[in-house]
Amino acid sequence: FTVCSLSGCPRATSAMKKAKLSGEQMLTIKQRASNGIENDEEIKQLDEEIKELNESNSQMEADMIKLRTQITTMESNLKTIEEENKVIEQQNESLLHELANLSQSLIHSLANIQLPHMEPINEQNFDAYVTTLTDMYTNQDRYQSPENKALLENIKQAVRGIQV
Repeated sequence: FTVCSLSGCPRATSAMKKAKLSGEQMLTIKQRASNGIENDEEIKQLDEEIKELNESNSQMEADMIKLRTQITTMESNLKTIEEENKVIEQQNESLLHELANLSQSLIHSLANIQLPHMEPINEQNFDAYVTTLTDMYTNQDRYQSPENKALLENIKQAVRGIQV
């Protein structure tokens, strides 16, 4: 076994000749290395974009959860309002029924009492009759004649039995 230097060793010389690369081969290797670096940069950029997309998706998911919660709350509030409206509608119906009964009682009680310049009370002239009565009681100073005083007293007697 002989030790020799690379420059003087026939085997090393032939290996180095074989290892020499042409300019074209070197250029190809440099391009591949360069492409590898560029690909590495592209991969880094893609990784960064993926990270940003994941963050954006997480934010969107959080926003969607908030939105769903708000929608659920709004739906619940709407349902409560609808239930309250039903109760109010029932109360209104009840009040309208009571008002109709009261109107009928008033018409029945005042059927024989005729106000000046008016027909006897009925459903058609009910509002006008009540407006005239209200005016008579509000402005009693204008209705000081003995006939008007007697009329107001008769009205008081007629409506005394109405249950409100």
